[in-house]
Formats: sequence, C-alpha cells, structure tokens
Amino acid sequence: MAHVLNRRDLLRTIVFSAGLLGAAGCAGFGGGGGGSEGSGSLKVAWWGDADRAALYRKALKLFTTDNSGTAVTSEFADLDPYLKRLATQAAAGELPDVMWMRDTHVGRYASSRALLDLSKYVGDTIDVGALGDAAVADGKVGSGVYALPTHYVGQAVFVAGAELQKAGATYPTEATWDAIAELARGLTRKGSFWGCTDPTLGDTQRHFEAYVRQSGAELFDTSGQVGFGADVLGDWLDYWAKLRADGTIPPPDVEIEADASSEQNLLVTGKAAILWESSNHYPQVSALLKGPLEMYSMPTLAGGSKDWWFFPPILISVSAKTKEPELTAKMLNFFLNDEKAADITKVNQGAPSSEKIRELLVPDLSEPEAAFVEQISREMKNPQRPNPVRPEGSEQVNDAIRRTSQDVAYGRKKIPAAVSGFMTEAKRLLSS
Repeated sequence: MAHVLNRRDLLRTIVFSAGLLGAAGCAGFGGGGGGSEGSGSLKVAWWGDADRAALYRKALKLFTTDNSGTAVTSEFADLDPYLKRLATQAAAGELPDVMWMRDTHVGRYASSRALLDLSKYVGDTIDVGALGDAAVADGKVGSGVYALPTHYVGQAVFVAGAELQKAGATYPTEATWDAIAELARGLTRKGSFWGCTDPTLGDTQRHFEAYVRQSGAELFDTSGQVGFGADVLGDWLDYWAKLRADGTIPPPDVEIEADASSEQNLLVTGKAAILWESSNHYPQVSALLKGPLEMYSMPTLAGGSKDWWFFPPILISVSAKTKEPELTAKMLNFFLNDEKAADITKVNQGAPSSEKIRELLVPDLSEPEAAFVEQISREMKNPQRPNPVRPEGSEQVNDAIRRTSQDVAYGRKKIPAAVSGFMTEAKRLLSS
C-alpha cells in the first residue's frame, strides 16, 4: 500500500523533520543534578536538539503539575555526545533517573546492572495494554524488562511518482526483491538516471536486517553472536552487485557522496527513481522532492518468513540507582500513555508505541506526518517474532557490514572472500 504526497504542508514538515532527525542544535548538556533519597526529585535525559528539548520540558512541566512535590531537571545533547555522556555516567554509577536509550545499548547497560528491572511495574504502574507483547519484548534482557519503547521508526521504499508515470510503470502488487529489481531496471536510463539507489553503503544496515529476518535468521542470535549464515550475506551482496553491474544502481562514489545529506540524495536531485529510507524520513524527503512521493513497505523475499516485521524502537529506561523507583515508573507510564503529553511531543521522536496515542494524534498531524504514522500502524498488524537484544559490539558489526559492502562495490574483494572476512571479523568483535 502506498502513500502519495505532493509538496504541501512544507513548513510543518521541515519543522517535524528537524526535530525527528536531531538536526543542528545544542550539543552541550542543559540542566543537571539528580534526586536525593525521598526528595521526589528526578533527573531526565534524552538526545536531540533544542526544539525537542523545549517540547519535552513542556511535557515534564505537565508531569510535575500532575505529581505535586516532584522536581525534575533535564539534560540533552546530540546523539553522539549523549551516548558518550551516558557511558561516562554509567561507569561512575551516576546515570540519570530516567533516560532515553537506543536498542543498541540497552543490552550492555542491563547486563552491567546499570538499569532498573521494570518487571514489577509492567502491567501495574506502567500500563502496556496499548503497546502489545512485542513492545515489552523490545526491552527484555534475560528474564528482566529494562526498557520500554516510547516510539518506533521503520524501513520503507520511497518512489518518485513522476518517474513511474513517465515510464508507464506501476509499483508491483507483490513487491518481492526480484520484482523491485525488475522495476528498477525498467526505470533506468543508461548513463543519466538510475532505477534505484544502493542501501548497502550507508551507516545503517536496517534494510539488510529486514532481508535477514525474511530469510528466517536474525542479525544477532540469543547468545549474542551473528545470527545469519554466510550464504545470507552472500546472496544480499550478489543481489546488489548484479544491479550495479548492469547500471541500475550508481557507482559507489556517487552513492556515498549523495548519502551525505537528504538534500543531496539521488531521488531528491532527480537522478534516481527509488530511494531506500527510514519511513520516519518521509516528511523531510517529501518536502524536498519536486513532485509526488510514494511510500511503500519493504519488499519481501519470495518464500521467506512471514513474521519478519520489526520496528527499531526508541526506548526509555530507569537507572538501577534511582531513589524514586515508583515515581520513575509513573514517569514512564506518563510518556507512554498520557494524551496531553503526546499532544505536546507528537511525533518528534517517531511514531508513538501506543496504538491509542497514534490514533489520537493522526487527525492533528500534517499529511506527511500522518502518512508515516499510519504506515507504522498498518505494518504492525503483521506477525512479528521477537528480535533478540543487541549484544556488546553490535555497532561495530554494523560498521563491518558496511565496510564489507564497500569492499565488494569498489571491487576490492570478491563476494566469497568479503563474506568470509566479515564472518571472521564479526566473531572477533562479538567475543572481545
């Protein structure tokens, strides 16, 4: 199912995108401090820019109004400084009482006992009825629940509608990987226009993860090792190598340069028809494209697993050393379920994890914001098997997948040698 958008709601879209993507803002931390025992004082931290901070501080003011006697201080930074600050605070035993957490880090902090096990509060102080079992599983490490998702993002295929019309083509009803390759070849104009972009060379490998799960495997298994075989990675690299060889996707130099910013991507600059993106970027890309933008769910692997669907979560956690565990649980419930809070923060971090909140917000969102949220809601009706927690070293493995893909794209290595080298490196990274 597609959503098609013309260049409307431009101003609201750009404002939304700047907050969601953590665009240029305050890299230093604001606020500070922490609660003393029994004081009703909490320190809260998140990543993002000054616009996000303004929204979340407004929501926190609402929380303190509803919970008299509670004092809240906050701190924020862009993502990389934020993660470094969390690591320093964790090492010193001084994590904020409540903090937003990435799925790549929750396993690390939970295993080191830096996070509070929320199990006793889930289903009691923290209402998860509108989230579903898969949401609770997102923050589960071992037998404990150490985080809960406040928001989700997703993977998507963006298509320039004008290019489909120009070629007299339609997006396939049964969108398998092979069908998308055939479509992209038909949209290619040799030497001047590529049928689609190359998702293998960028910093995130979520599209590969979708392919892995469709194959019935996992990016990481429950023991914290690579959860897919060499054949899966080999097939993935071979798929893109064939499209590169026949000119359907751009050379690596062109792709990497275009990936530097949304304004430079090949779909926006009119040099490609299909763009592989995160669905939460739809508002920003639609505002930049001169013409209608269509959004589709990920293609599927013919004969593959049906329960592959997954949604990278934006998680919220509590320090194991908080002096106010009941109060922090109330705060988590507030950010998950409070309608007034949701009306303030809206979709700044993604699509709310609560189905009820998503339905409440949609009528007041801009068209591109609503399209993103509605796609997440539609896709969440599909079966989802649990996604094993990311182990220590997962980010380094992600980077190794990218480098392996680049080695193949630049012709530095043949696929079998590249895959073999990756499997060896990944084992080392996950064992160190």
